[in-house]
Amino acid sequence: MDEARPEAAPLRSSWLEIFAGRQGLYTALLNFGILLFGIDTFMVNTLMPTIVADIGEVAYYAWVAMLFVVGAIVGSASYGPVRMRLGGRNTLALGGATFTAAALACSLAPHMAPLLAARFVEGWGGGLIVAGSMSFTYALYEPRLMTRVIAFTSVTYIGAALVGPIIGGIFADLAWWRGAFWLYVPFGVMFVAGVLVIVPREADRSPAGSGVRRLPISRLLLLGVGVICVGAAGRVHDTWLRPAFLVGAVVIVWFAFARDARAENRLFPSHPLSWSRPVGLGYWVLMLVVSTYSAISIFLPLVLTVIYGIAPLYVGALNAMMSISWSITAALVAGLHGGAERRAMAAGPLCILAGSAGLAITTLLAGHIALIALFSVVVGFGIGFINVHMMAKVMAAALPGEESITASSLSTVRSLGQAFGSAMAGTIANIAGLEETVSREAVSAAASGVYLFNVIPLALAAFMVMRFFRASGQ
Repeated sequence: MDEARPEAAPLRSSWLEIFAGRQGLYTALLNFGILLFGIDTFMVNTLMPTIVADIGEVAYYAWVAMLFVVGAIVGSASYGPVRMRLGGRNTLALGGATFTAAALACSLAPHMAPLLAARFVEGWGGGLIVAGSMSFTYALYEPRLMTRVIAFTSVTYIGAALVGPIIGGIFADLAWWRGAFWLYVPFGVMFVAGVLVIVPREADRSPAGSGVRRLPISRLLLLGVGVICVGAAGRVHDTWLRPAFLVGAVVIVWFAFARDARAENRLFPSHPLSWSRPVGLGYWVLMLVVSTYSAISIFLPLVLTVIYGIAPLYVGALNAMMSISWSITAALVAGLHGGAERRAMAAGPLCILAGSAGLAITTLLAGHIALIALFSVVVGFGIGFINVHMMAKVMAAALPGEESITASSLSTVRSLGQAFGSAMAGTIANIAGLEETVSREAVSAAASGVYLFNVIPLALAAFMVMRFFRASGQ
């Protein structure tokens, strides 16, 4: 089934309309689902030092985030085909139920293997939630309210970025990381019940001529295997096998994109990896920037906990500083146009590069904690400068007839960047010795290695931004 879109209405709208009456219930419910998903990564990153201290196997430190994102990519892509069979309402409820059950499984995991499996399933459910929530924004609101509804989902993500590290810090401070996953259970049950009670059945009506879309299983599998190959490279010690895994990852991902270009139900628009077309260049910038941010945020809690001995609650607060600076900067530069906008976008990767290099040097030399906070804020500034403007530019550069697929694939592209960033960070950390121990020396070498490696993709991102300006005639 598919969601039916309301009839066109006058263009005037107000914020009050999306919070009043029945539409207020829709706004609360859909954003509650997005909040559940959004909190997860930020919360778990803060919890990870406590988790590996309890169940060990630090070699898989980055896999906990990596497999969640891979699952989310599969879940988001699964929403359309599953919706055609079950209906949007039931698919959204299925996502909530799967996410909740997998969170419960995470809380009960006795060691790393079942935790990793549960994280993948949790990501799949979360992907269904996000895709379903965004889909229903087009089914439950009048077109004139779309801008305000989508803007409010952005506020929800910002809230998740602020709240997630604090929740993780609280439960880590209690030395009860499992409790953070238990917390999802009552809220997940509330979300599923809300979907079944609040979302009207008529929102599942199928338009004439709609059919069952095939799930792009092979392409999704290839993308996931490519990510896992990068992560697996850190677990092998053979001189030739490690680069073979990395080269294999590149070939597999390239093949997935090549197959997608020939498919009827494509995941991506034309030329998504192009170095000469605006959309391809924009996708590269977003993937590279998100991958480096993911690598930084994953290891920052470990640095603060092991090297600086910071209490988990304050680790959560410090980890949230990047999100706060990101949010403030994005709000300040949102209205820029012309040359000022281009300068802000060009500054984004360079700020992240400076912040990551500063974190690497400070971590390696065990510099003052204030420097860690400062460089974390600089990283957040960089994300705020580039993220919103580049996403808007990519959507504006879409080829005629590809506007929808270009916009809808942005979340998949960003998730791919996050997954590859997590995988590469884990590989570099393991090569630096983190797989053997969680000592100060091992964490210092691993984190500084990850942060210094970020210089390469960030320099490439800065180059891609310049090419984007030229390719789009700016």
